[in-house]
Amino acid sequence: MEQALSGFRVLDFGHYIPGPYAAMLLAEQGAEVIKIESPSGDPLRSEKGFVVLNRSKKGMVLNLKKEESQKIARDLIRKADVIIENFKPGKADQLGIGYQTVRALNPRTVYCSISGYGQSGPYRDRPGWDPIVSSTATIYVEQGGAGVAPPVFLVLPLASYYSAFMAAYSITIALIAREKTGLGQQVDISLLNTIMAAGCGGLVNFAERERVPRSYQQGGSPVYRLYQGSDGQWFFLALGNLAFLAKFAIAMGHEEWLMDERFEGAPFMILPPVNEELIEMFEKIFAEKTRDEWLEFLRAEDIPCAPALPVETFLDDPQVIANDMVTEIGEPGLGPVRQMGVPVQLSLAPGSIKSRSPQKGEHTKEILAGLLNYSAEEISRLKQEKVIG
Repeated sequence: MEQALSGFRVLDFGHYIPGPYAAMLLAEQGAEVIKIESPSGDPLRSEKGFVVLNRSKKGMVLNLKKEESQKIARDLIRKADVIIENFKPGKADQLGIGYQTVRALNPRTVYCSISGYGQSGPYRDRPGWDPIVSSTATIYVEQGGAGVAPPVFLVLPLASYYSAFMAAYSITIALIAREKTGLGQQVDISLLNTIMAAGCGGLVNFAERERVPRSYQQGGSPVYRLYQGSDGQWFFLALGNLAFLAKFAIAMGHEEWLMDERFEGAPFMILPPVNEELIEMFEKIFAEKTRDEWLEFLRAEDIPCAPALPVETFLDDPQVIANDMVTEIGEPGLGPVRQMGVPVQLSLAPGSIKSRSPQKGEHTKEILAGLLNYSAEEISRLKQEKVIG
C-alpha cells in the first residue's frame, strides 16, 4: 500500500521550527514537500535541529522580494495541495503569497498559517517567539511553582513543537474536508492556542477552591519528584496514585506511612510545610543507595520510576531502539548524524525518511525544469539576476 499522503504536494515557506516540522511530518507520510527559502536561508540552518526538521524535502531558493520570483511562486501554488507559512501576520501578503492570493489561484489549496498569537486579535502584530508566548501562557510561572518559587524558563520550545503537530493534524483534517467539498481553506494555527491545548488539564480555575501553592523545581510532590541516589545521579519517582503509594510504603518497610495523615490526598494535594518535611525524609533515604540500585529495587516492586537521562544515553535506550526511533543520516560537512526516526507508524502505510535535509537551494533547478518546464537558459538568467538561488 502506498503511503497515506502520497500524491499530495506541499510548499513549505516555513522557517525556524513550527512550519518546517509540520511539513516534515507530512513528507514522511508520503507528501512531496518543497522547502522554499529566501536567499539568506532559514535562520535555523545554523542550529543542529535543522537537519531533522527539514529532512525528506526538496529545497529551492526564491527571492520573493522580486516580482519574477513571486511569479514562480504563483506557478508552484497552482500545482500545490498545501501551503505552509509561519511569517508574522501580513508578511505573506507583502511577499505575494497571502491566503487571498492563493485562494484565487488555486481554491483547492489548504493554506496553513502559523503565528505567535493568531491572524487576528490585539496581539496579532506582536513578535510571536516561543518563550514570549509560553511566558504569557503560564508555562514559566507554573514550572517554577506559582506563589512559591520564581518562574522557571523551560528550555524545550514546547509551543513551537506542539504547533507543528497541531498544524499537521489540522492540515490533514482540511484535506479530508476538501475531499467532501472540493475546496481548500485557511488553517489558523497559533502558538498561544496550541500551548493552551498542550496544558489544558492545568488551565482550569475553580473560583471557589483555594489554590495550594507548591514548588516544581524537582517535581510537584514528595511522591512525584526527582531524587538523587548516593552517586549523585537523578531519577524520577512517580507514585501517581494511592495504590502505588501503598506499594512503595510496604516495599520500603514503612507501612505506617499508609496511616500517616501527612500523606492524605497524595500525590498532588500535600500542603507546603509537609512537602518540605517529607522531601527531606525521602532525600535522606534515597541517598543511602546509588540511583541504579534504587531503580532495580523499585522496578522489582512494580513502582514507577525512571532515570533522568542526557541525550547521548537516551538515544541508546533499548526501548527507543526497539521502537525504531533512532536513525543515522549522512549530512554534508557533518558526517553521520544520529537523530529521531519516524514518530508516527501506520501498519499498512508506514512512514519513511526520504532523504537528508536539503542544502540551500539544492533542488531549485530540478524543480523549475521538471515541474514548471523552465529551460536551462531561463534558469541561468534567473540565477544571474538573483531571482533564484
